[in-house]
Amino acid sequence: MTYNIDFSEYFLYDELTHHLHGLATAYANLATLESLGKSWRGRDIWCMTLTNADTGAHHDKPAMYIDAHIHAEEVTTSHTALYTVWYLLTNYRTDAEVTWLLDNLTFYIIPRLNPDGAEISLTTGHHWCGNGRYLPGEEQTRGLCQMDINGDGLIVQMRIEDAAGEWKVSKDDPRLMVMRKPGEVGAGPYYRLYREGEIRGEWDGIALDIEKPRDGNLNRNFPAGWWSEFRQYGAGDLPLSEPEALASAQFILSHPNIAAMQCYHTHGGLHLRPSLIEPDKTLPPADLALYKTIGAMGTELTGYPVISVFEEFTPDPKVPRTGSLMQWSYDEMGIITYSTELWNPELAAGLVEPARYQVRARSTDDEIKLLKYNDEHLGGKGFVNWTPFDHPQLGRVEIGGWTHMYTFRNPPPASMATTDTAKAFLKDTIHSNCLFTLKHAATAPLLRITAAEAEALGANLYKLTVVVANLGYLPTNMTVRALENGTAGTTTAALSLNSGIELIMGQQVQNLGHLAGREERKATWSPWLPEWGATKRKVEWLVRAPNGGTVTVTANAPRAGTQRATLRLE
Repeated sequence: MTYNIDFSEYFLYDELTHHLHGLATAYANLATLESLGKSWRGRDIWCMTLTNADTGAHHDKPAMYIDAHIHAEEVTTSHTALYTVWYLLTNYRTDAEVTWLLDNLTFYIIPRLNPDGAEISLTTGHHWCGNGRYLPGEEQTRGLCQMDINGDGLIVQMRIEDAAGEWKVSKDDPRLMVMRKPGEVGAGPYYRLYREGEIRGEWDGIALDIEKPRDGNLNRNFPAGWWSEFRQYGAGDLPLSEPEALASAQFILSHPNIAAMQCYHTHGGLHLRPSLIEPDKTLPPADLALYKTIGAMGTELTGYPVISVFEEFTPDPKVPRTGSLMQWSYDEMGIITYSTELWNPELAAGLVEPARYQVRARSTDDEIKLLKYNDEHLGGKGFVNWTPFDHPQLGRVEIGGWTHMYTFRNPPPASMATTDTAKAFLKDTIHSNCLFTLKHAATAPLLRITAAEAEALGANLYKLTVVVANLGYLPTNMTVRALENGTAGTTTAALSLNSGIELIMGQQVQNLGHLAGREERKATWSPWLPEWGATKRKVEWLVRAPNGGTVTVTANAPRAGTQRATLRLE
């Protein structure tokens, strides 16, 4: 039985929930669905656990954590997460890589961490709506507040003629507004540009005050480097004050087997990596190299470059993004985490170097290419032509501009696309990024008991010999940062004795330290390279068992899994 999903259109909460339950029912041997808690508005925050239970419990295997839709408008992210669930389940047993992954690893996938904000974005024209603590309109109480003032279901821009305005109509395309040059005078008309909306509170009829929305930005609410609201917009009242961020953090802390993380965002066409607050020279060199090595697989599959948040994605280094999930998961816990900005309209329009549009404005030529993309692939639906409107407070204005949600923020759904090329944007985005997360997951450390023997020595004595090995790419500690912060745990081998069996020699629980992965063996051995670590270690015990019986050896490394072997004493 195959559970089919049409991924050409985006899903409201009820549709997403329906598909998650449908998948969990259709593939009950591989999938378990649970709620991590409730959102501000009482919606369940769903998490799908995927693994083959016949090859071990989910918590005994290294795990890949994936979350999506932490920001309200970023609907492509939940599509990608749901697609990953679907892809893994429907390709099990027919795809060798998928089968290996579900047999040996666990996937924890949260498709919509912010269900309230997502529902608002999918059903209204609002550009920002946080996590739904405030409904649109409630979060702004004074000044110019976003609102669909002309009732067309969209919130775009208003242009108002003003001799002191910063903008003018482009000579190349009357839809395009371009910046007035610093020394330009007298050649108007000039305009002021504002978000479409209404004025609330007291207004003197002259100066327009624009209040920032108060609703939370969940990706500023995590504990690492948290700044209060007056320094970092959207940070919330306290670290983890928002129920959605708290649910995510509690889940991560209660699952120490998480060995890799992927956080989905839009937009930019980028795989973001740490640091978020410091330059690359502050990172352990081995960790930086690891980020680049794993990230190169992402670039090969998606075409997205891998860049530093701080060095290449932060407009003002004096105001870094703090309190994010990736800052917490890597800087505090040492888990290799990528924050991928899905979709890039500039690339779709033929522009290059997607990262630069995050820190500087587009040129006039860039904007013209984007308008051409809109006309050819979206039938013009991505841009509202400037239309006069009598604003109840501002008088005569013109309303128009980019529609934003399915142009810049997300690839267009099939119902909006007018060419086969545009209809493929969404599927290509979610598919290629799904494949990268699978490759990333496959780098996890993988603990195995590769040999286990009980040798009878006579006089009811038995020598137990067990070999514990790491078969994965990463070491059992994963990163240098995890070692520095003491969050890596250690590898242990523990002996469980049944009644009548006595331990004569050896510690019942033996600490094996950490086992190297094949990551450090990227080249043949050389005396000029760092010394290779051990990928396996032997453990021995001596026991007395007058009546024979069995003993169990349990090998564990928190992020590499748990393995057990039972030895019969005969």
